Amino acid sequence: MPAGLSGPGVGLPFPQNLFPSELQNAPQDASSNQLGLAPGDIFVIPAGEWYIGLGMYCVLQFLDPVTNTWYIASGSALNRGMQFVSSDGFTARVANLTGCVVSASVVNGGTSYVQATTTITAIGGFATGVALPTFLPIVGGALKISGGTLTANGAGYGVPPIVMIPPPPPAQVNANGVGGIQAAAIALIASGTVSSISMINQGAGYPTAPIAVIVPSPFDPNLATGITNATVTFTLGSSGIIMGALVTNNGGPLPNGSLGSITLSVGGAGTSGSLTANVLQTVVSGTLTSAGTGYGTGGVAFQTFGGNPVTGIGNSPANELIAWLPRMANVAVTAASLSVAAPATVYDGGLFQAAPGIAASTGLTTGGTPPTTIAGLTAVMGSAYDIAVIQPTP
Repeated sequence: MPAGLSGPGVGLPFPQNLFPSELQNAPQDASSNQLGLAPGDIFVIPAGEWYIGLGMYCVLQFLDPVTNTWYIASGSALNRGMQFVSSDGFTARVANLTGCVVSASVVNGGTSYVQATTTITAIGGFATGVALPTFLPIVGGALKISGGTLTANGAGYGVPPIVMIPPPPPAQVNANGVGGIQAAAIALIASGTVSSISMINQGAGYPTAPIAVIVPSPFDPNLATGITNATVTFTLGSSGIIMGALVTNNGGPLPNGSLGSITLSVGGAGTSGSLTANVLQTVVSGTLTSAGTGYGTGGVAFQTFGGNPVTGIGNSPANELIAWLPRMANVAVTAASLSVAAPATVYDGGLFQAAPGIAASTGLTTGGTPPTTIAGLTAVMGSAYDIAVIQPTP
């Protein structure tokens, strides 16, 4: 049996499986605490309980049992500390996906699409020999965005109840043959009754409207005095409309500075469908386009803003800017280098799913006096190598 770490400087237990273990589709063996991951590299976390350090640009992902695709855990962009992970050896992984496509936003769902013939293809941008990302479109089967119809408003709620919506059937038993995306909604209350249901995620791929259940919050202080449950009925819409696109393979990284060169082409019987690829990215370099004046000896720092996924038609929390919060970059130019075309120093490139805006900060001026003219910077977005740390729990 492998032994846990017993003292400073002791590495992970040596691999227990015969090499190469991947011949049997087994997870990787780990014999080092540090994992160097190039852009596009992925490491499945072995079975067991671990402390994971994601470095500066890696993300933690879980295999979504509904869509069977890898999902970036919320907060991965900001959390650079150690995370506790209990892994079965197959459904959790550390990935350096900088420069890679991580999601697709449906800008226009189009009309008259048929699941069996609809395709999404990545075009342009990639270097020769680099694997292209692959996508699975989901046509129709979304819940009405206006929310469900309340058949009973309930009574006695002290806090909003929880709306439980089952997922669509998996591909094996779904009429569309590909499965779907689970819907999500919240309940709003007024005077102790449910006043409305608001959709957070319309979902996709439901063959029939699911039967949802409204459950009182376990922390509702009125549980002891009695609550009359509300009930809701959902209906389907969006027939023939592309309501979601799952990334089934992230592919390789795009070249630095060319992340916006990729386009997604929609094929099939329908018309007017349009999607945008969201690429996980970081600031890799910057060049002054305007040196500004009045910065004194402090130099100039730059701050980023934005960088969320492209807003789509509302079928994903990420599209609604709920599930992804970018980490801002830390970029500066010293006073000695304040001249046009001077390179910036990137201390932390941040982590984004779209190119952020970047602006000069006035916080480093001499004596607190605002600069006379503001400096400008052009940032190059791309990918970066990273080191993740994996440590077994005691």
